[in-house]
Amino acid sequence: MFTFDSTIRIFTAVAMTATLAACNDITSTPPTKARAVATQPSTVVETPTPIEAPPTPAALPPLPAVAAAAATETVEDDDSSLKPGDALGAARKLLEEDKPERAFKMAKVATYHTPKRSAAWNTLGRTQLRLGKRQDAIASFEKAVELNDKSSYAKNNLGLALIYDQRFQEAVDVLEQAVELEPVESYMWNNLGMAYEQLDRLEEARESYGKAAEMNNDRARESLARLLGVKSVIKTAKVDIDPKTTTTQ
Repeated sequence: MFTFDSTIRIFTAVAMTATLAACNDITSTPPTKARAVATQPSTVVETPTPIEAPPTPAALPPLPAVAAAAATETVEDDDSSLKPGDALGAARKLLEEDKPERAFKMAKVATYHTPKRSAAWNTLGRTQLRLGKRQDAIASFEKAVELNDKSSYAKNNLGLALIYDQRFQEAVDVLEQAVELEPVESYMWNNLGMAYEQLDRLEEARESYGKAAEMNNDRARESLARLLGVKSVIKTAKVDIDPKTTTTQ
């Protein structure tokens, strides 16, 4: 028979057991922290804005290539016996025969014996231009003009070489002098038209081509027809230059 005191003791024992069990429950787990997730900013792919290429001057055709080795700058012994007049004449004839390397040697002989003769330097410049020695040709033509400021042929050839060197304003300046000295030569007017065209000065180009066309210059006629109604040729012009036919004397 339970007494009041024994009942109290039993109740107290049960309560203490439950408390100890709650404190030692191995199945309970502490709350977990949320794992931080690193995020990358989204990559924005930007499409580059197309850049329009600026206008470029009309491209000039290259000078004719020389198959054999370039001619030596020295005067050969077998050529030194030639008379100056014979060497100059031989150089011109060889140019007509499309033999610029041999013509170059003959022209060197002519300038060696007659260094103050404008025609010799002019012919040397023609051979150099045909051989692709553009800077040398310009120097020879300038020497020819220096020795004879009234030589329309030397000025024409200097202007043509300057066109090849893309020095178009300088070419215009000297070619204007050439046509003033020799207004009846159609190829000079044609060359002047090419220089004007490269500068996009089309009205002046048409006028120069027109003068050459009146003298039955087929190239000028073709250029004149090509420029009919054209307002600008900076992006499209193609100048047809052939050193074999546009230089003389």
